[in-house]
Amino acid sequence: MIINRHTTHVIAILVFMTLTPTSYGNAASVREVTMAEMLQVCQLVFEGKVISTEAKENSRKRIHTFVTFEIQDIIKGEHPYDTITLSFLGGTVGDVTMMVSDMKFPEVGEHGIYFVESMQRPQVNPLYGWSQGHFLVKIDDTGTERVLTRSKRPVTEVKSNTKITATQIPKGLSTGEARGLTLGQEQGAKGLTLSEFKKALHERLGEIQ
Repeated sequence: MIINRHTTHVIAILVFMTLTPTSYGNAASVREVTMAEMLQVCQLVFEGKVISTEAKENSRKRIHTFVTFEIQDIIKGEHPYDTITLSFLGGTVGDVTMMVSDMKFPEVGEHGIYFVESMQRPQVNPLYGWSQGHFLVKIDDTGTERVLTRSKRPVTEVKSNTKITATQIPKGLSTGEARGLTLGQEQGAKGLTLSEFKKALHERLGEIQ
């Protein structure tokens, strides 16, 4: 769908997540994933900070936003450099904006934990399960770094899980957070500290490897 608004052209793309979190289709939805699934499937899980973003248009007239992170810690996988650049479909170049439904780009200055599905295959969104593989690290009123979901809900527990099988993969649509988390429900609830969250991820990795 193309919308002309004054001199700005907005291209809206709808993406549907079916068997894998990066399939194309015809609805603005993302498949629910589990924390065990993300830890098992993702090639790279890292803590980092966003240091730059840049949108570019390719030869097929598609716009991609390239987000560069400073890597602070690698939880799973390997990467030979201190920085990594991930490509997200969509963005603005000049007076043309390409919008992908449900897409949320990491923002400059953001500190988070990122679950990267593949280092080789281009993806609509390189984060597994989109917002489900995108966690924020925020400093609370005591100066403590705590982990939140992309929708800013505090993560209070990463539940223990065994290795997933095909029959254990959720078939429903995501509400924004991966299955296998306990989230703070009460106002003012505090999530896990950054070190507690990373320790829990390492423990869950030990269970599925």
